Amino acid sequence: MYLEKLEIQGFKSFAKKTVIEFPKRRGDHNPGITAIVGPNGTGKSNAADAVRWVLGEQSIKLLRGKRAEDVIFSGSGTKARLGFAEVILHLNNEDKRTNIDYSQVVVKRRVYRNGESEYYLNNNKVRLSDVQLLLAQANFGQKTYSVIGQGMVDSILSSTAQERKNFFDEATGVKQYQIKREQALSKIEKTEENLTQILSVLKEITPRLKSLQRQMKKLEKRSALEKELHELQLGYYGNTWQRITKNLEKLRDDKKEISEQHLSLTKKITELHNKMQKLGQEQKKASIGEYDKVQQKYFDIMNKKNELTGALSALKRELEILQKADEHPVSINTKDLIDATERELRFFDLFIAAHTIAEFKALQDKARTLQSEIKHILKADNKEGASAKEKINQINEKISSLQEDIELAALDVEQKQNLLNSLRRAESKATTHIFDVQKKYQSLQQELNEVSNQKNHIDVELARVETRRNDVSEQIEQEVSQNLRERIKNYNGTERFEKYDAISKIKHELEMIGGIDPEINEEFQETKKKHDFLSSQVEDLQNALTKTKKVLRELDTIIEKEFNRSFEKIEKGFEEYFKILFRGGKASLKMNKQNELDILSEEIISELTDEEQEKLANTFKVGIEINACPPGKKVSSINMLSGGERALTSIALICAIIRANPSPFVVLDEVDAALDESNSQRFAQILAKLCHHTQFIAITHNRETMEQANILYGVTMNEDGVSKLLSVDLEKAMQTVKN
Repeated sequence: MYLEKLEIQGFKSFAKKTVIEFPKRRGDHNPGITAIVGPNGTGKSNAADAVRWVLGEQSIKLLRGKRAEDVIFSGSGTKARLGFAEVILHLNNEDKRTNIDYSQVVVKRRVYRNGESEYYLNNNKVRLSDVQLLLAQANFGQKTYSVIGQGMVDSILSSTAQERKNFFDEATGVKQYQIKREQALSKIEKTEENLTQILSVLKEITPRLKSLQRQMKKLEKRSALEKELHELQLGYYGNTWQRITKNLEKLRDDKKEISEQHLSLTKKITELHNKMQKLGQEQKKASIGEYDKVQQKYFDIMNKKNELTGALSALKRELEILQKADEHPVSINTKDLIDATERELRFFDLFIAAHTIAEFKALQDKARTLQSEIKHILKADNKEGASAKEKINQINEKISSLQEDIELAALDVEQKQNLLNSLRRAESKATTHIFDVQKKYQSLQQELNEVSNQKNHIDVELARVETRRNDVSEQIEQEVSQNLRERIKNYNGTERFEKYDAISKIKHELEMIGGIDPEINEEFQETKKKHDFLSSQVEDLQNALTKTKKVLRELDTIIEKEFNRSFEKIEKGFEEYFKILFRGGKASLKMNKQNELDILSEEIISELTDEEQEKLANTFKVGIEINACPPGKKVSSINMLSGGERALTSIALICAIIRANPSPFVVLDEVDAALDESNSQRFAQILAKLCHHTQFIAITHNRETMEQANILYGVTMNEDGVSKLLSVDLEKAMQTVKN
């Protein structure tokens, strides 16, 4: 990392925006030395103050002012004062030699006349502590050797050993850890303060919490008893209600069922009664009219049938006589014919006497036999010719017609006979059915009487259970809380709570406890919540305190290790550069460590507590002693050195620090002003070597220092009191001269 550019506007004498550009890094070569020269009073040192100010310097006295607004251009006879001052520092970290995340770092500080100050890091507004930590990580700062002013050279030697230790903290590169350590100490202090405050509050609310806890125990006992009471009430009344409800439902179901049976039996009895009346009427009606009518029709059709049969027989006799007369007109035996006629007449008597189909079928064989006999008698030829045949044909047609009528009459006779038989059977069956219905009617009437008795018994029991249910309901309304009543009504548990004694016992215990303000619970919860929160805060703070103290111990270890390592290098370099500048002599650095308890007097120690003594015994003050003895002299203290010797000693120490722990850049504000020509040469040679380790910006009047510079800036001031800048690139100028 190196300083690439410095922009100044409104800062002290640099009223106008002034840009100082520095040589760029070329490969592994550092930017070298930049010299700023000019007459006294032109504002050269204001450039060094600008660097110190933008790096976070808070001491206005060190910036050669009295108030914060003194760094703002105050105006002149020809130019008005400005309202703000601004300095921008451009750092290039592309080589990543500094352990920060940015390749370009732009630090800006601006202050207004009202005292408001702003810090920016890469155009982001930040706090001063953020800038200081970043600069410490980059291994330079605003208070020590990054900007070395005219008075600082001597102040290193004139300061006390403890004050000198602060200078060495930045010189050894442990400032970043010390910043973190200070932050950790600040955090520990704040944490301990917060812890003390919280413990104080806890001490106040703990007694109240204990009192509330005692009341809460009673409340919890009461709640437990109430819960147990509710469970017992739920079991007892729920079981009782469930049992009564089930019994009531069963009785209602039984009543519904018995009512349905009663209604069904009543309906059946009514139907049987109506049926018996109907059967009696039907039986009477059938015996009086229907059977007689059918029987009369039967006799009428039988008479008709007999008449048709008689007519048929006459036609057949006539037909046979005609046929026989036609076949045997001469040879007919009269006697045989008479006998046959007599047999035929007897057949007709039998035919007329027949009443059934079976009797008619039995007469068919006799009819055939009689027919054969008549045919045998009548063998004579028909002498009458065509007229007899026509008559025979007519008779045959009539016989056929009569036969059909007889068959129809026979069928009708059979139907009427069947109907008469059916009526006889129906009458017999109806009589039997009436007796059955009467018997069933009597049985149903007896069953109805029994059902009516059962129904009356169920009605009585139902009224008793409903009365019991109403009593239990009133008891529940009086003794049970509102939210439990619904659960009792919907209870479906299986446990049985038959005794009321346990409920009475718990009620007595609740009366002994008495009433407790319900708001106690709310107050207890709020107090406990606050107590628990504070307790957790105490635990968190104690954990944070433990962790922070652990970090503090780790930082102390790192600081001590890094400081000792760098201190050895600085001590070695100090002796080397002292001998170069003085051409011999001796120089050394010594670190003293003493606890604060040893510094105090015995009288003061006796007034301290053991804890305070232990704390002071573990608190150490470290100081740096400088021993310097030029060649040929015997000096016991650096205060005995001359002004020139003190300057050379300080420069030797600064050069040793720069080599041991090089800052990205160092501003030297006329540190070589007190050197003679020979010492100036040696100092310039040392700078020429050190510029390979760091970048130098030297504000100087010394010719030897100017000769070592790569670029030269001249500062002038006109009558308006504004500093102006002129630049000369010495490397380019040397090349021009050589060409």
